[in-house]
Amino acid sequence: MGSACSLGLLLLPEIAVTALERRAVSAEQLGYHSVWVADEKFYRDPWIVLASIARATRRVVLGTGVTEPYARHPALLAMAIATLAEVGGDRVVLGLGAGGSGFPAMGTARERPALAIRDAAAIIRSLLAGDSVTHEGAVLSVRNARLNFAAAPVPIYIAARGRAMLRAAGAVGDGAIIAPFASPEAVAGALTRVEAGARAAGVQRPRIIVRVDVCVGRTEAEARDAVGYFVALPLWSSYPDFGYVEDLGIQVPEPAREILARRDYGAIPEVSASLPPEMIDHFAVAGTREQVVDRLATLAGIADEIIVHPVPSASVDVDELITLVATAWPAATATPLRGAVR
Repeated sequence: MGSACSLGLLLLPEIAVTALERRAVSAEQLGYHSVWVADEKFYRDPWIVLASIARATRRVVLGTGVTEPYARHPALLAMAIATLAEVGGDRVVLGLGAGGSGFPAMGTARERPALAIRDAAAIIRSLLAGDSVTHEGAVLSVRNARLNFAAAPVPIYIAARGRAMLRAAGAVGDGAIIAPFASPEAVAGALTRVEAGARAAGVQRPRIIVRVDVCVGRTEAEARDAVGYFVALPLWSSYPDFGYVEDLGIQVPEPAREILARRDYGAIPEVSASLPPEMIDHFAVAGTREQVVDRLATLAGIADEIIVHPVPSASVDVDELITLVATAWPAATATPLRGAVR
């Protein structure tokens, strides 16, 4: 798969919409295949950001990276993605996961995510097909629901890390966004569960996307320190189920467990400070420029697409990192970047 691996960019909407739009345009010019906008609660709205980017770009695939069906009911997601497709056309993809960011502040419960994702995918696909939908799901339901405008099918990519979620991604996803796995061993283990889900459902394996947090520093230690927050974040969302970590023979350190048990979202930096280097290496790509390029090349050999979430360090900012990855990509992977401006 390495010779055909595409390169994607994940944007966290923490800067102004106009700045995010400029960053997406730059990514398109650099040759990125896709641009994804995170649905992190209490940041800028991803749907508005994506609509702005859709107007400013012509080629890149556009997706939510990722949204969720708890705070945003599947009927609302169907409305939103169908509306975005009117702007972005067939470039639009719905990235869907279980979420977690901002849920405590909103009083939102993340219940039985693998079942909720199956319900959500079924509801959204039926609504986009123009059906009148009644779905009494294990977690999510609609009754006599129908979109009041014509829509078209949109690919649904399921983001997953837990065992049941990975199987659900294989069963119902057009694509599986495997995250935060960043080592060949971690990706291989996740891929086994995705394939098992596809076999059980009697469907072909979905497109495999590896979403990685990437940080380049002057030293490996500098990069690891900078990226640690994004390794701790999924631990907070998955608590108390750390199966995706334990599958690699790693135990979450007891100090981190104690902090996570407080369920204080603001304590995530404390968790990151207690994580061992081997955990960082399995769940993020962090190091010097040469180390990062080598790691990405290895992952490109086992994925259809790599989505890079650029994490700044003291030495390399986000825009420098976006350019660095795009510049190194063809030589590292033998994959030309389509539409790149050189």
